[in-house]
Amino acid sequence: MKPRLGLPSDLDAVTDVILSAMVLDPQWDYRFPWRLEYPDDHRKYTRMLIEYFLRPDYDDWLVMVVEDLDEDDGQYKVVAFGVWDVSFANKQKYGPGYKTQDPVTRVEENGGSTRRDANHEHFNAFWKGQMREYKKLFAPIGPEQIHLQILATLPDFQRRGHGSSLCKWAMELVRRQSLKDMSVMASPMGYELYTWLGFQRVEEFYIQVPGEDEKLTLQAMIYRPGLS
Repeated sequence: MKPRLGLPSDLDAVTDVILSAMVLDPQWDYRFPWRLEYPDDHRKYTRMLIEYFLRPDYDDWLVMVVEDLDEDDGQYKVVAFGVWDVSFANKQKYGPGYKTQDPVTRVEENGGSTRRDANHEHFNAFWKGQMREYKKLFAPIGPEQIHLQILATLPDFQRRGHGSSLCKWAMELVRRQSLKDMSVMASPMGYELYTWLGFQRVEEFYIQVPGEDEKLTLQAMIYRPGLS
C-alpha cells in the first residue's frame, strides 16, 4: 500500500503501532524503563505526543501512514507510520525569526514531566542530545531540509517494505521540493534500513547522563539526492 496522510482519526491506530514497535528499540527502554509498571501513563503521554503530531494546526510536522490487511479480521489497518519535521515551509514563509512548534515540550507541560513510566534524566538526555547534534550537524545547512523524527512498523508487518515505502515517499518529497536533504538520528534498529536506502552516516554520537555507565549509540545520517 502507498503511504497516505495521517489524520486525527488515526490517533489510536498510530499509538498502537508505536507502543508495539518501539519496545524493540534500545532507546525506548532507555527512556521508559517503567512502562510495564505504569501502562496507563505510558499510553497516555505517548498518545498525547502523537495527537500533537497529527493536529492540522501543528503544520511543522507531517505524519504519513501505511495500511495493510489484517488477516485475522480481513480489514485494512494502519501498520506503519513516519513523522517528519517539515518546518522548512513555515521557515521560508515567516523568515529566520520563526519559532518551530515543539510537541515534546507541550507534552511535558501537560503532565509529561511527572509521568511515572519514564526515567526523566534519560529522557531529557535523549531529547537534548539529539537537539544538540541536530544544531551542530544540520542546522547550518539552512531551512531547506526535512528531518525524520519517528519511523515505526508493527512487528508482525515488518520486513514487508512498509518502512521503506515511507522513507521513499519522503525522499521523493526532497527531490520534488528541491530541498537539500533529509536527516535522521538512527538507532541500531533503523541503521541498516537507512544505509540500504542510500543515507550516508555523518557522525556517531552518544546519549549519556553524566556519571552513568549506561549510554545509547546513535548515528546521525543524511539523505541527499545525488549522494548515494
